[in-house]
Amino acid sequence: MRLSLADSLVHIGDQVRGQIPFDDASLAAMAARMRAGARYPASTFGIYSELVLALVEGDDAGLAQAKLEELLREVPLAGRWRVLPLDASAHVRHLALYARQLDSDPNISFLIAPPSPDLASAYGERLLRSFALMERAVPGLAAEFDALVSDVILVVGDPKAKYQFDGGSGYMLWGGLFLNATSHPDEVTMVEVMAHESAHLLLYACAADEALVENEDDELYRSPLRVDERPMDGIFHATFVSARMHWAMSHLLESGQLDDEAQRRAEAARKSDAVNFWSGHGVVAEHGRLTPTGASVMRAAASYMASVR
Repeated sequence: MRLSLADSLVHIGDQVRGQIPFDDASLAAMAARMRAGARYPASTFGIYSELVLALVEGDDAGLAQAKLEELLREVPLAGRWRVLPLDASAHVRHLALYARQLDSDPNISFLIAPPSPDLASAYGERLLRSFALMERAVPGLAAEFDALVSDVILVVGDPKAKYQFDGGSGYMLWGGLFLNATSHPDEVTMVEVMAHESAHLLLYACAADEALVENEDDELYRSPLRVDERPMDGIFHATFVSARMHWAMSHLLESGQLDDEAQRRAEAARKSDAVNFWSGHGVVAEHGRLTPTGASVMRAAASYMASVR
């Protein structure tokens, strides 16, 4: 994804040069840093996405120029992924961007706000402890999380909302995980949500060149992880994610790292993940029109789940 972003930035520069003023040297330097392995924040992908939309629509050169200038002000992270609340200085200037990208479903509104300092601190500490457990018990998942994630952004939802925001991510904010700091009270549930949300990022990357499904967004079906009916792409995601969570819980259970109570929680989660996977897989098998990429991804997930049935 980062290499593709670098290539796209160079292409955009070539296409708009002479039509929209921009700092050519800064764009070339940003692309070079990405190609050398620099990890940019989720906001970089979000600004890029809005730049592309402005260019495609083509009726507001001023907006496109402003988005390109905003993009070129982005800087790479100093190290690996970071854990910060929504109101941290790194995120405050992007609040409107996050809101536009996350609250994109016309049928469901997810309002997010910053957690209290004490809540953010406790959640952040718990997340880091859980990641250390993941490194010991599921090192492959920990390495994948390290590779995919740039930002863990701590939020709280609207307590009056019909649907509670537990966690989320998005293609146009790739690398960012938005986690509800009132959720995931223990290390088992924290490892499960990290497996859950990073699996979405993995699927977004798999779909960079070809969509996973050919179903239209207005074709709605029952989903294993949601009470409302969802488009097939969402059901595909939920089904695959259930397999990844099952895999993570299985490794936790086999690691010898859990006490009796944590073992019970992990076992219950694993059973639920299996039920959700096969429920979703049935919907995908019956109604999904998968692309070659989607078929390959789902086949691998089903093969794993069948092997542990």
